[in-house]
Amino acid sequence: MKSLQIAVACCLLAILTVVAGQRNTPITVRNCRGETPKASLTSVFIENCTQEPCIFRKGQNYSIEMDLEILGPVESMEAHLYAKLAGISFNWGGNPEACNDIISAGPRCPLKTGDNITYGGHLYVSEHIATFTADFKYIVLDENRETLVCWLVKASVQEARN
Repeated sequence: MKSLQIAVACCLLAILTVVAGQRNTPITVRNCRGETPKASLTSVFIENCTQEPCIFRKGQNYSIEMDLEILGPVESMEAHLYAKLAGISFNWGGNPEACNDIISAGPRCPLKTGDNITYGGHLYVSEHIATFTADFKYIVLDENRETLVCWLVKASVQEARN
């Protein structure tokens, strides 16, 4: 019985180590040109991606987290994700109520100068889209549609693994 308890504890520890380790490796992203952000982007974490191009498999969900320091008052936020392919931006989704996606303990909207938050989003890759490589643009706007953060990462949408 005791050996079973030890085995279960070891398995739980291994699972927690893997889960925690996924967030420990931020990816380097590029800032959007022509944007003056109202927040400082500290780090970005994309599930199963530590360098460009990120590989997104069809039929899969991916978590995206970013750590931000707020540089001015923010009443509300909205988030948008785009894929830029052949010079054309395609809306990939987002959240008009992005304040609900603050996943860190602590400040919530409204935010004030100096607040540090972790914002979490999700990306679902449909099984029915084409395979392609593109720049993915993530932008978070405030209540005045001014840019809080905007970043780009190259990613490749590929077939699901069997």
